[in-house]
Formats: sequence, structure tokens, C-alpha cells
Amino acid sequence: MLLAWCAIFGAIFYSNFLTNLPDVKNLLATGPTRDVTILDDRGRLIARRGLSQGRQVNVSELPAYVPNAFIAIEDRRFREHFGLDPIGMARAGISNMMAGHVVQGGSTLTQQLAKNLFLTPSRTFDRKAQEAMLAVYLESRYSKDQILTLYLNRVYFGAGVFGIEAASEKFFGKHADELGLTEAAMLAGSVKAPARYNAIADTDASLARAQVVLRAMEDTGFINDKSRIQAQATRPRIMKGSGTPQSGYFADWVLSRLDGFIGDATEPVIVETSFDLETQAMAERAVAQTLDDEGARIGASQAALVAMTPDGAIRAMVGGRSYSESSFNRASDAERQPGSAFKPFVYLTAFEHGHTPDDIMRDGPVDIHGWKPSDFEGEFQGDITLTKAFAESSNVIAAQLTDQVGAKEVARTARRLGIISPLAEVSSLALGTSGVTPLELTGAYVPFANGGEGVLPFGIVSIRTKGGKILYERKGSALGAVMSPANNAAMTKLMVETVTTGTGKAARLDERPSAGKTGTTQDSHDAWFVGFTADLVCGVWIGNDNSAPMHKTRDLTATGGGVPAHIWHAFMEDAEKGLPAQPLIGTTLVAQADAQSPPQTDDDKKPDAFERILSGIFGGT
Repeated sequence: MLLAWCAIFGAIFYSNFLTNLPDVKNLLATGPTRDVTILDDRGRLIARRGLSQGRQVNVSELPAYVPNAFIAIEDRRFREHFGLDPIGMARAGISNMMAGHVVQGGSTLTQQLAKNLFLTPSRTFDRKAQEAMLAVYLESRYSKDQILTLYLNRVYFGAGVFGIEAASEKFFGKHADELGLTEAAMLAGSVKAPARYNAIADTDASLARAQVVLRAMEDTGFINDKSRIQAQATRPRIMKGSGTPQSGYFADWVLSRLDGFIGDATEPVIVETSFDLETQAMAERAVAQTLDDEGARIGASQAALVAMTPDGAIRAMVGGRSYSESSFNRASDAERQPGSAFKPFVYLTAFEHGHTPDDIMRDGPVDIHGWKPSDFEGEFQGDITLTKAFAESSNVIAAQLTDQVGAKEVARTARRLGIISPLAEVSSLALGTSGVTPLELTGAYVPFANGGEGVLPFGIVSIRTKGGKILYERKGSALGAVMSPANNAAMTKLMVETVTTGTGKAARLDERPSAGKTGTTQDSHDAWFVGFTADLVCGVWIGNDNSAPMHKTRDLTATGGGVPAHIWHAFMEDAEKGLPAQPLIGTTLVAQADAQSPPQTDDDKKPDAFERILSGIFGGT
């Protein structure tokens, strides 16, 4: 009678747990997540992302030593128990008691599968009881090989990957059915502590752990002494990738844009980009060395750099000091005030409304509807040309020009050239008070470098499946002319003067023409330098994530002409090395226009805006 009541209560207890257990139907039907391989312009690996779980592999497809490695180190009696292993639990309990602390676990592979699939990591009685019940339930529903298949396809191996196929490709660059004995032992050994023992995090620790697995495999009779010795002497090739330490910023940026090209397709794809790992390494080196030295001295903790060709192809992207410490991409996502780096849009608008580079305006106290802008350090220069005003970054004259042409027109010009962030159409827009990202500001400078053509900065060149099917191929993104040749020539003159005699002298390159503009915000919260050669357009920002102001030292200012210009110079000197020095396009446009113009009659020689600008450029009358 007592046994009957025990059976009844046991059945009720078991039934109560079963009603709270998750559904285990169709566990074998789970498919892979998106697998994206990102390559640079020479086909070199930048990163592989999105492969959190590879294709499902049946245990029967694998060499016998692969599942046996997991059984040997995790659950030697896997083939004999019913989901729970009382003998193993007792053995673990005795070992732990003798050691005085936990040295051995008693969970079976089936229990680990139950926990990994459905349960929280809490150590409550209910959770442990559910784990045990679910393990027994799984054993009643699936064969041992099916449970092994589920386990190997769901277990976490570290470095963001689940499942043996994803781990095999991530760590060794091969499919799971191609794994060698040593590789199998490394994967099996990593399960205990994936973050510590995965092959990428610490190859030596992973190999040392594999030695333990191999000895366990020999003890259980899965391999012989000769195989163990040979495997222990083998050091597999680890796929750590060829990407640079900070190229993750670009990889993340590519991934964030992928849906717009291929939708929600989940098949593995290969993305070919305009990125160049060698150029990226140069950018990272310039940022790290200058930021660690000069940046630290002025209180700048972060920097961003974007470099692209005159057609908008991104060649390098540094989104911060360290991707491993902070994956936030300051190059593409941080909106910061550009300060005087916004002034090219003011001056271009002014030239489009009839001003010329040699027009003279007064740099002095001014009141614009109650706003009284001042120059850096409060010094005024009196009557100066617009060329000098630009090169010396006069706030007063930029404010006056904006007042004359209208902030709305300046904002319209900036948007036409590529600024997409919201712009406040107020007088202070002249001084760059509306936030922009380094990526969009650099892209908006590209028309100054390429002769006046608007572009959409891009990084993705083509996307194809691993089988070779083309899903996307770039056909071009030129937006047409966004300024006249004469205005492009005028702006080039101003930006050349900036690096020759003005605030950007520290950025000037020794052996090739260069041009650009500095930018510093009020109280030195942000500092910029954006410039170009005939080959590259590059933008640099420095500052702090919390917008804390930087400070000057006795020999170093917290301005765009300081650390940003030094980073730009260091990077561009490396990136341009070995390339022939070429003139800036803006300096050749006027000569080309003159050569194509028909002879003029006396009636044709009435001065117009185009002639006034040319006159201003060359000092004519």
C-alpha cells in the first residue's frame, strides 16, 4: 500500500515538472544564422561575422574521435547511463569532498544539453531538478547519437560561436568533418571554460587543455598511446584572421548596412569591400601613436579617422582608441560639432553669391542680431582677404558671410555636398555648431578633392554567396556636379593656403600638394582636421566621449591644427609613400576651362561671377 502511494505521489511530482518543461519537439530542425565573410580590396580577410551557429552536423558525419573527445572529457559513461549518472555523481562528490572544494562536476552531457537549451544558470533546487527531469525526458525521446548531435550543434565554444561546425570554421578554417584529432581535443577541452580555452583567446592554454583531453581519450580506450603522442606533438593552424586590431569598426559598419542590400537572407555570403588592410594599419598606427603621446598631454582620450578615395571609396576607418575596449564607432555614429571645419560650406555659398577669394572684409567686433562672435583667443586682424580669413579661421568673417547669404543657404550647400545630420539654420551655423559625424564630414569634403562631383561614401563593392551567386554589385554612386569648376578652384586655393600659411600648417605634406581645414569647438570639446591630396580625402577627430574639454600645454594646443593635424600628417605621409605626386584637381580646372573656351568678342567681356572668382584666384582686375 505504501509503495502504491509513493508511486502515485511520484507520478504527480514528475507530471508537475513535465508541465513546466519546455517543448522539445523539432530540436533537430534548427538552422544556421547568417554567416558573413568580409574581404578587403585584395581579397584578404577583414572579419567573419554573424556565424553564431553553423550548419547542423550529424554525429555520424564526423570522425569517431570527434564525439569521443567530448565523451572522454565530459561524460565517460554517456553510452551507459539514462540521462543521469549516479556513479559519476558519487565519484564527483567524493573527489570534491576530499579536495575541500569543487574539482569535478557530475552533470552528464544530456544534463548539459538540457541546461544549455532551456534553463537559466541559477543554482536553485527547482532548476537542478528541472535539469535532471529534462535530461531523463530527452533520453526517452532521442537516441544517444541524436543527443550527441544536439549537444555538439548547440554547445558554446567561445568567441561568439555555438556548435561544432561554426567553431571548426571559426578557429581552424575547415568543416567539422575535416577536424584532426588535436583540433577535436582543443574543441572538447574548451567547453569547460570557453572564454579561457578557445583557440583564438589563448592558443597555448587551448593546447594545454587539449593534452588533458587526449590523456582522457587514451584512458577510456578511444585512442592508443601512439595516437596520443602524435596528436600532442601537433600544433594546428589557428584562423585568427588577417584583420587589423581596429578593423572591427569597419566590419560592424558593413554589417549594419547589409540588410539594405540583401534583405533578410540567411545564406552564407562574401562581401567584397573597398577597404585596404595596409592603409588601415597605417591609420591605426598614426592614431595610436599620436593619441597616446600628444593626445594624453592635452586630455584627449578618443579619436576617429576616415580615409576615402576621391570617388568616395572608404579605404580606412578607425572608430576609436580600441575596438576591444569599446566597439562604439565614433567615425560613423558620433555626432560632434565640427567647429571651423564647417566653414568650407560657408565660403562656397559666399562664392556662389558673388564673393571672390580676394574680396576684403573686416575682421573686427561685430553684432549680428545680438550675437557677438569672437575669434580664437579674442584677437582681430582688421581688413583681410577672404583667403586669409579662411586660412586663419576668422569666426567673425564667417559669421558675416553667413548673415549675408543666409544660414538657410549655407545649410542647403552643406546638404548638397553630403551632410545628412540635421542642421540648425541659425547664424551660429557658420561656426559649426550643429553636430556631424566624421564619416559624413569627410564625405562632404570629397567634392573639393575630385573637381566638384558629389558622392555617396561607400565600402561595399559586391556581395555574393559562397556558391558564387552575385547578390549585389556596385554600379556607381556619383551624384553629379555640386559646384562649378571656378568655385572648386577657389575653394582649393583657400584650403591650400590653410596648410601653407594658416592654422593647418602642421598637416602640410612635404613632397606633394595638399589642402584642408582645421576645426575647434568652443572650450576645445572637439578638434578636427579634414584634408585631401589628389589620391585620398581624410578626416580626423579627437576629443572625449563625455565631451570633457581638452586643454593646451606650453607647447601643444587643443585645436584642429594640433593633434588632429599631426595624426593626419603621419597617416597621409605613410599612405602616400611611393605614389607619384599629383596636382590637386582644383588647381588645374581653370586652365582646362580657358583652353576649352571660344575666343571672346568685346561684347563678351562683361565681368560676371565666374570672371570675378577667377580674378580673385589669380589676383587680376
